Amino acid sequence: MQILVVGMGLIGGSICKSIKASTEHTVFGCDVQQSVLEDAIKEGAIDGIGTMIDGTYDMIIICLHQRIAIQMVQEALPQLPPGTILVDTCGLKGRMVRDLTYRCRKSGVHYVGTHPMAGREKSGYYASIPDLFQNANLIVTPVDGTDETALETVKQLAKQMGFGNIVTATPMWHDNMIAYTSQLAHVVSSAYVKDFCMDDALSFSGGSFQDMTRVATMDESMWSALFLDNRDNLLYHLDLLIENLTDYRDALKQRDEERLQYLIAEGRQIQEENVRKRKEMNEK
Repeated sequence: MQILVVGMGLIGGSICKSIKASTEHTVFGCDVQQSVLEDAIKEGAIDGIGTMIDGTYDMIIICLHQRIAIQMVQEALPQLPPGTILVDTCGLKGRMVRDLTYRCRKSGVHYVGTHPMAGREKSGYYASIPDLFQNANLIVTPVDGTDETALETVKQLAKQMGFGNIVTATPMWHDNMIAYTSQLAHVVSSAYVKDFCMDDALSFSGGSFQDMTRVATMDESMWSALFLDNRDNLLYHLDLLIENLTDYRDALKQRDEERLQYLIAEGRQIQEENVRKRKEMNEK
C-alpha cells in the first residue's frame, strides 16, 4: 500500500518506523516541522513527504489530537479519492467516530477509528521507536457503517506491526475505559509527586515509586485537553478513587487494623484476578 502518516510525533513516528521495519508498504510523512520530515527520510522512517490533498494513498493514518484531527478530516474529505482508508489514533473516540464514519461514508472514504495502547515518558518524533507496538493492545471502534474490508485491512497491518491483541469496543465504552486505565493514572501520578518528600525521594525509592511517578512528566497542553474532552468519565472514576482512598484514611485515623487488613486483602484479590485473566489472555 501507499500509506500517509499525518503527525510525526511519538505515535506517528513509531508507526512509520514499524511499518518500514515489518512490511513492504511505502510510507509518506506529513508534519508541520520540516526538520522532522527531513530527519525521518534520512533515518529511513519514511520514503517521502506528502499531505492529505496532494496524492493518492491507499491508507491515511492521522496521529494528531482529536480536535485537530476532526477539523483536518473535514477540510480534506472533499478531495480524498473514494476507497481511501482513513484511520485515526486519537485517545478519545466518543461522538467523533460516528460523525466521521457518517461524513466519510457519504464521500466514499472508509473511516476506521483506532487507539494504540502504547507510549513512552517522552513525546515527539525523536522519542519514536520501531518496536513501540510489540505485544501492545490496539483498540478498534467500529460502528454501523464501518466498512468491514477496511477494518480487516487495518487489523492485518496492526498484526504485521507487532500488536499482540486487537480489542473491539464501542466508542463510548472506549472513552470510559480510557478514563480509568490511562487518564486517572496520569492524574494520580501528577498529584502524587507534589509531596515535599520528592526532594529526597531518589535516596529512598524503589520500583513502586518509579511506577507511581513515571507518567507525571506528561505534556500539560495535550493532557489537559484530553481530560476536559473526557470530563464526565474522568470525574466519575476520580470520585470513586477519592471514595476508596477515604476508606483507607478513615481506617488509619481510627487505628482500625482489622479494617485495614480487609481493604488491603480486597485490593490484592482484585489484582490477583486481574493478573490471572491477563495470563490467560497472553496464553491464547
